[in-house]
Amino acid sequence: MQMIDMTGKKCGRLTVLKRDLETVNKKVARWICECECGTIKSIIGCMLRRGTTKSCGCLARELTAERCKKLFAKEKVPCSYEGCDDYAKTKGYCGKHAQRIRRYNDPSYVTSEEDRVSRQRESYLKNKGDNKKTTYTKYYGRHEHRVIAEKMIGRKLLPDEVVHHIDCNKHNNDESNLQVMTRSAHSKLHAEMNKKC
Repeated sequence: MQMIDMTGKKCGRLTVLKRDLETVNKKVARWICECECGTIKSIIGCMLRRGTTKSCGCLARELTAERCKKLFAKEKVPCSYEGCDDYAKTKGYCGKHAQRIRRYNDPSYVTSEEDRVSRQRESYLKNKGDNKKTTYTKYYGRHEHRVIAEKMIGRKLLPDEVVHHIDCNKHNNDESNLQVMTRSAHSKLHAEMNKKC
């Protein structure tokens, strides 16, 4: 198949100067081109003939810059909610207040800390899957049975205190199933129970 000589041809912003001699022995013919911006670049011949490549890359950069100017040229409107310093994005409200309207029909609605924590906890329990029988259930990174025991006794557990599961089920963290005791007393209890737990 005879090679098409493209020397001197104009393809978009590119002018073909000569064949790229470094690619003579390769399957794809490349041509040294000069762009209107002055950049010299080696480009595949078929890309020039099809019109796929029209510049050294400066044309794409210019078009992107124009799109960005149009996008950011729009006048920024402040959020309709009184006291908000953000700019409006949806129906006159910023993202935060627009979301509150969608969910609660009230842009001033704020979820209480208690509701937020309980929802996070519900979501965590729903998505965590089944625990291994040999591991303890976690509550925000802490062992759940220790958190519950601390609420039961109204203080933090001492370094020498542990929480014993009365029915030997590590996942049964009901208050009636938990007992706070010292490490030594816990060890003695398990020794007496022949290490069944």
